[in-house]
Amino acid sequence: MQRLINFFSTLTLFLAIFATYSPHTFAQVRPTPINPVLEPVEAAHDHFHERRYAEAIKAYEELLEKGIPNPNDTYTPLRQSQKDSIRLMLGQSYAKIGEDPAAQRVFIEIIDENPNGSYSMQAVHRLGNLHWQRYQFRQAILQCKQILRLHPNTTAAATAAYLIGQYQQTDGKTEEAMESYKYFLDNFPGSPYRVSAVNSLVRLYIANARYTEAEELIQKRMQSSPGDINLLDQLAELYQQQGEHPKAIELYRRAIKQDPSNTSLRRKLGDLYAEVGNTAQAVSEWEKIVVGETSQVDRHQRLGAIYLSHKMYPEAIAAYRQAIRLKPQDGYLYTQLAAAYKIQGQNEKAAEVYIDALQNVGFSPNQREPIWDAMIDIYEGTHNKSLQEKLIAQLQKQRLRESQNPRITMTLGELFFHAGSASQSLETFRQLYRSHPNYIDTTLERYALMLARNENPHAVDFYQGLIKGSPNRVRVINARSKLAELYQKMERWEDAVALLKELVKNRQASIQNRILLGQIQLQGLREPKSAQMTFQPLLTQRLVTRQLRETQLGLAECHILLKRYTLSREMLEPIANRTNRFRAAARKLMGDSYFFAADFEQAVKEYNQVIQISKSDELTNDALERVVLVQDHPDYLKIPLTDYATALQLYLSGKTDAALQQCERTLELYPQATIVDDIWFLIGNIYRRETKTDEAINAYQQVVAQESPISAKALVSIADIYRQQDDLANATATYATLIADYPENVIVVHARQQLDEITKLQQKR
Repeated sequence: MQRLINFFSTLTLFLAIFATYSPHTFAQVRPTPINPVLEPVEAAHDHFHERRYAEAIKAYEELLEKGIPNPNDTYTPLRQSQKDSIRLMLGQSYAKIGEDPAAQRVFIEIIDENPNGSYSMQAVHRLGNLHWQRYQFRQAILQCKQILRLHPNTTAAATAAYLIGQYQQTDGKTEEAMESYKYFLDNFPGSPYRVSAVNSLVRLYIANARYTEAEELIQKRMQSSPGDINLLDQLAELYQQQGEHPKAIELYRRAIKQDPSNTSLRRKLGDLYAEVGNTAQAVSEWEKIVVGETSQVDRHQRLGAIYLSHKMYPEAIAAYRQAIRLKPQDGYLYTQLAAAYKIQGQNEKAAEVYIDALQNVGFSPNQREPIWDAMIDIYEGTHNKSLQEKLIAQLQKQRLRESQNPRITMTLGELFFHAGSASQSLETFRQLYRSHPNYIDTTLERYALMLARNENPHAVDFYQGLIKGSPNRVRVINARSKLAELYQKMERWEDAVALLKELVKNRQASIQNRILLGQIQLQGLREPKSAQMTFQPLLTQRLVTRQLRETQLGLAECHILLKRYTLSREMLEPIANRTNRFRAAARKLMGDSYFFAADFEQAVKEYNQVIQISKSDELTNDALERVVLVQDHPDYLKIPLTDYATALQLYLSGKTDAALQQCERTLELYPQATIVDDIWFLIGNIYRRETKTDEAINAYQQVVAQESPISAKALVSIADIYRQQDDLANATATYATLIADYPENVIVVHARQQLDEITKLQQKR
């Protein structure tokens, strides 16, 4: 608040100077300096409000210890009010950084020094709030009871007594809360929380059907405040709860007579008339609520909302239609009108209202999305197909009649999209590019994101449409970046690289684009040399920490696959030895550098560190698999394991033929080695990547036939291949076998998810 006051004071002074001086003399005017006595306090508060809590704590503690510094190296002692205010802020700062014990110490000091002070009330609130915001109601109650015991008959005690009732009420301890509120009211009659406590107690009494006690409490208060509108309101509500409607109506009328402009009371009185079946009187009261509305639209809208809440659907429909006639571009009015039809199950009429809305509002997403959000449940899905077809047919005929109306075309494009006809939707939107380029850009971007989120391949078409049609260079660059990321997720590596290289060639690529290019070249195309050429120049750029670490990790992985193990470790060790979000990934790569160099003992040490520090399931699983691989294959002096590591390195480097030859040679030389099942699994992965699915399935079946510990992984790989080939029968059978044979394996979760998706697909067909 003080900062706000200072701002307006400075602004007022500036305006006064501007009005007084001529332009020639204005330049000589100097602003009034801030009061140097207050400046350090304001600086400390600035730290707090800008969330620099550690700096705020340091500044507050220095002020409390020394006072306010003066220009001559002396200090002005703090007044007591300043001291209490600063300590309160100090306690809040500690609370913000989770230092609860320090915060409690500060708040308790404020309370203990002056339990009747105004700051002690705030300190009690803050002290209880430390527990309350963490749902530690019991601790909050105990804290307040301690204050009540240590400082009886004080302001702090009154606040604590009131809060005990609040905390008990929030914690669901109704009986205890009612007793606490009664204790508070009996012992602290002058507390500013008295009215709030009475209201809470009355509500608890009514909620628990203790009407007699509630009425006694209200009547007792009315003796001293007979004209209190809140009391009349509470008593009327009490009588209404008990079915004594005439008494309730009389009380509402008394209250309204004292405050005729109180719309809340009129609404309640109208609701009560509606409850007893006196609709005409209810409408009369509700109409009085909107008499003061300056806009006829608002008047009809509010009446429509009241009618709708009382299931008076014809009246609500009439009110909303009248409001729409007065303001046909207001989308909210249409959604409320449609709601009146939807509640009655009249979906076709509701759909007509939504279509009218879409043709009357503007083109921006803010205007159209709320309408579609309301319409979705009666339009999307195969069960609404007949309605979709009907609305699309109507709009197509309307467009033939009004070919120059862009809103019809826009609405038709949206109807196609939400009906699942993405291609027709895109073609329809393209027709508006010349007249409304910005809106179509926004629409294509939004729908491309929705499709990508749902893993719909038509997302590619929408991004390509945006790239081809948009006149906005920045949007096109952004669309290319998004499309490259989408290609990466779809494993369309060549398409992603082509897009990113085009951005690089045109000098439009961001740092993140270049990093993504390197990652795809490394992990997608399996071209570590190309990836190195992409990553290396980035180290000369000005990178933020995240970009630098991603580049270093990518470059280190390139060195590993190119057998430059020492160089990779030199890059990785500084990252792996510091606490940061990339530490586990660096450790994993260091483990790989030892694994591929056949130093399996050191590799296991590195992988075990990954398991200890990683919060990433993928990293942890990879490290665990490597540890198990090393520990379970000690035969033949680990020569077969070394051959496996060599084959894996060749595969990850893109040398698939050499990798297959290495695998076959190992199987021939060591047919009885324990590594054989992993070799077959690797062969399956290589063939699968090369889209040689029959060979891949055959390799995986070799693993299953050996009843290997990784048989479940092999089975799910076979099932996934069938799923990708749309061979749903074989996919279903394989997933079912996996679930039956390996019920305890974590991979069963994936199998069940796939079976659910297959079932949904079959139902649609």
